[in-house]
Amino acid sequence: MLQVTEELVAQTIADLQDCLPQEGVGLWSGQGDEVLHWRPLRNVAADPLTGYLVQPQEWLDALAETSASGLTPLALVHSHPTAAAVPSARDLREWMYLELWCVIVSFQDEQPVWQACQIKRTAP
Repeated sequence: MLQVTEELVAQTIADLQDCLPQEGVGLWSGQGDEVLHWRPLRNVAADPLTGYLVQPQEWLDALAETSASGLTPLALVHSHPTAAAVPSARDLREWMYLELWCVIVSFQDEQPVWQACQIKRTAP
């Protein structure tokens, strides 16, 4: 399971909250299971109210910066502005980061909540 400080969670939630009513997205990186860094990314989805997409060059830049810092990508984090902190059907269908945790921050209730899960695909 991921180990993350309350301070880093608070910063992640604040940045994702700034994206509302659109979905926000970013990267947690660290060492082992310990999350040490949060990097917000721009959501360039055609409909950012219902999905997220990271521009490919920005994703590659984030991975390169992570590596240069001696860290490892650990989780792709995104928000659900009006849904629970569980993977949606779209999340499950479009997930392509099999080596990363999927972290979802939900803003559907008064207090934001987050959950980490691992999405695995099986052969069709």
